[in-house]
Amino acid sequence: MRDAIVHSVCPHDCADTCSILSHVEGGRLVKVEGNPSHPVTQGYLCRKFSRIQERVYGDDRLLYPMKRVGKKGGDDFQRISWDEAVGTIAERWKEIIADQGTDGGPRAILPFNGSGTEGLVHGDIVGKRFFNRLGTIQLVRTICTRAGRTGFRYTMGSSAGADPTAAGNAKLVISWGINTASTNIHQHSFFKDGRDGGARHVIVNPLRIKGADSAERVIQPRPGSDAALALGMMNVIIGEGLYDRDFVDHFTHGFEALRERVLEFPPDRVEALTDIPAAEVVEFAELYAAEPASFIYVGPGCQRHSNGGMTLRAITCLPALTGAWRHKGCGVYYPTSTVFPVDWHPLEGEELRPNPPAGYNMIHLARMLGGPGPRIRSLYVYNGNPASVLYNRSRLLTGLARDDLFTVVHERNLTDTARYADIILPATSQFEQADILFSYYKPSLLLNNQAIEPLGKCRSNRETFALLAEAMGFKDTCFKMDDWDIIKEVLAIDHPAINAITLETLLADGWAPAEVKSGHDHYLDGSFPSPSGKIEFYSQKMADDGYDPLPAYTLLKECIETTPELAAKYPLFFITPSAHSLLNANYGQDAGFVALEKRPTIIINPQDAAGRGIKDGEMVRVFNDRGACLLWAHVEDLVKAGVVVSRGQWWDRHYPDGCNANHTTPDFPADMGGGSSFNTNLVQVERVDGR
Repeated sequence: MRDAIVHSVCPHDCADTCSILSHVEGGRLVKVEGNPSHPVTQGYLCRKFSRIQERVYGDDRLLYPMKRVGKKGGDDFQRISWDEAVGTIAERWKEIIADQGTDGGPRAILPFNGSGTEGLVHGDIVGKRFFNRLGTIQLVRTICTRAGRTGFRYTMGSSAGADPTAAGNAKLVISWGINTASTNIHQHSFFKDGRDGGARHVIVNPLRIKGADSAERVIQPRPGSDAALALGMMNVIIGEGLYDRDFVDHFTHGFEALRERVLEFPPDRVEALTDIPAAEVVEFAELYAAEPASFIYVGPGCQRHSNGGMTLRAITCLPALTGAWRHKGCGVYYPTSTVFPVDWHPLEGEELRPNPPAGYNMIHLARMLGGPGPRIRSLYVYNGNPASVLYNRSRLLTGLARDDLFTVVHERNLTDTARYADIILPATSQFEQADILFSYYKPSLLLNNQAIEPLGKCRSNRETFALLAEAMGFKDTCFKMDDWDIIKEVLAIDHPAINAITLETLLADGWAPAEVKSGHDHYLDGSFPSPSGKIEFYSQKMADDGYDPLPAYTLLKECIETTPELAAKYPLFFITPSAHSLLNANYGQDAGFVALEKRPTIIINPQDAAGRGIKDGEMVRVFNDRGACLLWAHVEDLVKAGVVVSRGQWWDRHYPDGCNANHTTPDFPADMGGGSSFNTNLVQVERVDGR
């Protein structure tokens, strides 16, 4: 390709969805920079993506198809041709599909795709079309925000919350279970607008996060007790008459029932549930009620619990009491893809299926591979590294190691998952393909142009599924489309949010705004998109779906109150938030970013460390009945006693025993939406002698 500056888009599962200018010289990507004309990116990128060209041309990049010649879980592979790889896959799949027994047919083949790219073309559309045509069980994406999204929508009627890019208008900002310094860096510029105008900042998080020193108040609740805190705040706000009566009368439904419910959560009871002193609960509630121009940013971490849906349900009720929705940029924001209201499923080819649709919860991959039930005989993984990021990992790795499981992995690097593959297919990077992405943070469409030719023999998801479709004998025209054909299909969807966006605009500017309403816009319209047209403290739909119709606090599936014997054996709450320099399992192979994080640690309070004879820097064993891992102790009062934290999902090579924290995490679903609950996890920590 000629020298050029090309419009690209960061493909990561990150709210910012940065617009990028890719500099190409002599057909080689030499530099990336943030698009200065994009209202979120504003000309700068996070340090993870600012060095992306090093990953594109890294020595560990997979460039050719390979087949396994050694033991599963190892690194013994042999280079083969694409013809041999595709031929082998098609032969095995045809054999499985032709088997009419209990363990045969297309549903014995299982696809798994994560968020390796958020592109509509290469993320979901081409893969869903192929596996629908094949007739497999389809993956249901639940891992990230599904529980909280469900609770939020029961309250508001949709995912439309506050506009986070207008948060500079808020006079009070609450970062609740979110660390924007590590996971949403451009939000800081909007927060800075508010701070420059005198806005106050409160952090609610079990971990004292980066930026806590500049906050007016840091509140550290017991993991999974956030709903109790929110209900306790409502108890104070209503009990002291601090709520906005006019807003409550005109824009909410079920206030009297809520008034009765929050009587169950006086501050002293909330103290017992959350480990936050009763006086602090009162002060926080009064601070919040005194400033209705407030913005709550709720991160996904606090809903990755067994009670996660109800947690978001309770927090989302708070701004309806104070009338925060009256103010631009105020209310509550929860980052989830359904903030963008367009339904892309019609492009995923369900009409191609030879059999009725069926789905499986992605957090249950270990259960799918390990039974009970019909045996899964083949696994196809793309855009993901489940061996690193999924839960109940001991059971998952046992399933991946099955000799009778034919596994295909389409990847750029030899990940922990790729090591279990029978066939590895080399994948393109974002710069080697065209795509279109949407942002749910600043609702918009963004165009990713192909900047460079694919390296080696790498092929994109679309090209790979087209080859597999041909080998399987599929004649459908959708498998003949190129990237641009599918991009045009996306733009042809009839929806008011995107009807005004043209390909010409995207080609010229790299992005275009979508017409998406915020919660403030719904207030200005005089109604909200719920069944009652109001913000629902009482939700009949929840009652109809079998839930408590009012916000509630549900004890965790693992805690001293519900499982006292388990808590006696494993007395520490173990949570695993993001690391500053890593993104889930991304960058786990990058020596530079790994060096910035140094090594996988576990943060433990000095009181808990002393009681176990653990000193800072010593190796410890973290364990429960599900499994164990070795980590290095970081002894500091960043957490309260009774809580331990390990940041990031590192690759196995970085752990002394090759086991990450997910050897201990559960795979039971949250209370709503089938979401993950890996932060509901009790463990014990012990010193490892001689290490």
